[in-house]
Amino acid sequence: MNKQSTVSAIAVEAVNELETATGYLDWLHSLNWAIKRTLADGHDDHAERLADVAQYLAGDYRETLTTHAKRLNEQFDAHLD
Repeated sequence: MNKQSTVSAIAVEAVNELETATGYLDWLHSLNWAIKRTLADGHDDHAERLADVAQYLAGDYRETLTTHAKRLNEQFDAHLD
C-alpha cells in the first residue's frame, strides 16, 4: 500500500471511530436522562445503579478510544518516514 493510501485508510478509520463515539455519547445522554428521571421519581436505588452503568460505559469506552488513538498515531507516524 502506498503512503497516500495508508494515510487515507487511517483517516477513514478515525472518522469511523468519531461516528461510533457519537453513538456512545447518545447512549450516555439517554442514561443521564433516565438517571434524572429516576431521581425525580424518588427511586434513588435505581438511579444509583444507572449511574454505575453510565460510569462503567464511559470508562470502558474511554479506554477503547485511548487504545485506538494510540494505534492510529503509531500507524500514522510509521508512514511519515
